[in-house]
Order: sequence, then structure tokens, then C-alpha cells
Amino acid sequence: MKKLKIHRPTKKIYSTDNDLGYYLAGLIDGDGHFSTQGQIVVSFNQRDIRHAFKLRSQIGYGKIRPVKDKAAANWIISNREGILKVMKLIHNKIRHPDKIKQFNHRLCNKYKFEFTENSSEINWESPWFSGFFDADGYLRIYNVIKKERLHPETRLLAQIDQKNDILLKQFKENFGGYLGYREKQNTYYYSTTSYKGMYLLLKYFDCYSLQCDYHYLRYTVLRKAYLLVQNSMHLTDIGRQKIRNLDKTLKDMR
Repeated sequence: MKKLKIHRPTKKIYSTDNDLGYYLAGLIDGDGHFSTQGQIVVSFNQRDIRHAFKLRSQIGYGKIRPVKDKAAANWIISNREGILKVMKLIHNKIRHPDKIKQFNHRLCNKYKFEFTENSSEINWESPWFSGFFDADGYLRIYNVIKKERLHPETRLLAQIDQKNDILLKQFKENFGGYLGYREKQNTYYYSTTSYKGMYLLLKYFDCYSLQCDYHYLRYTVLRKAYLLVQNSMHLTDIGRQKIRNLDKTLKDMR
């Protein structure tokens, strides 16, 4: 089992144009779009509204508006100065084919801006995936009960749901794991429960911090659980109790 460093790195705030641009591109690729009216729209779960206001303050443009009949809100940038600022930040960093098409044909034509590159290849040496995971990812602990085992088996789960598998395939290539399809919802999902996959994922987030408080706190909790498993503490009564406490912390956050 590969080992993480015991001490968690300090959370990084993306302040340079390059890092902020990659993070915003991932966030928009995950749960944003460029509207037919030429607006930039990013959706947030109700629990992540604070993060939306932080980004709005950092960029300096847009409005946060609740979504009717949903526990969600949209960050909408509609004025020219704000749109051009974000376009410059995310130019050549967007990776979802649908968002690239929207950017080029709904924004560039309107604002006389250079097309973004038509590439879906993810730059893993950037915060792009942190932005995407903040938008559309989920981390949890769960225990698998097996008849042949005296105690439940601890599993650490990372999961992402999308309407297509274009980017999910690259997640699987980079972290390992499983790519599935839900026929009833007509959606795809990526997940990993292997310790190798979780090691690679946590190592990435050690380097490129999640920014949303909700997801960042869940990452810190899962990291503690991984360290317990890493040191074989999950095989002891004390370790199992610590993992149950961490699991309760995650459940209380929902």
C-alpha cells in the first residue's frame, strides 16, 4: 500500500491567473455552461453557496441567484467586462467538448474573442480536476460487511456523475477505478474504492487543493481514514472506532 505523508499540506488558494484559470475551467466543465444569451453560468449546490460568493468576490463580477424549486443557486456573469475576464482566464483550458463548442460559438462570436483549443486532454499538472471535483465529485467512507469476516471491511469511495463519459474515461486512466452507466437515469459515473486509486486521488488533492469548504473538509476526513488504513489501524478496535467516528463526521456534513 502506497503511503501518504502524515502531515497534510496547507490548503492552497489559487491566486495566479494560470491556476485560477484552470480551476475555473474545471468548475465550468463540471457544472457550468455558456448560455445562448452569451452569459457564463456556474451552478452550485445550496451547501456550496458560500464558495460561490467567494469566487464572485475574487473575480469581481456576476450575481448569485437561487434556482427556483431547487436547493441550488447559479453564479451568472452577464456584463461584458466580467465575461471577458473569465474568458481570458479559462482560454485553452476548457476540456469538455460541449463547453468548448459553447465557448467558441456563443461567446467568441459575440465578443470577438479567439476560439479556445478543441482538445479534451486533461492537464493533470494543474488545478483543473480540483475545480471539476468541487463541481461534481463526492467522497465518503463506507463499511462492507462480509460473512467470512469478523469485522466490516473499510472502503473509501470517490465518485463523479456525468451525462457522458468523455472526461470520466480520463479519470479512470489516471486514477484507476470503475466506469459505469445507469440506464434509468441515462448517466455515467466514475468511482474508485481501491486504496491505490484513493492514494493517487488524495495525493493529487495534496498538491492541488479543493477550494469549496464542503469538499475540502471531506477530503481532510478521508485522508485521516486513509492514514489509519495505511498504518493498519483499521485492523484494531481503536482504529475501527476512529474510522466510525470519521464516518459519522462525514454523515453529519450532509
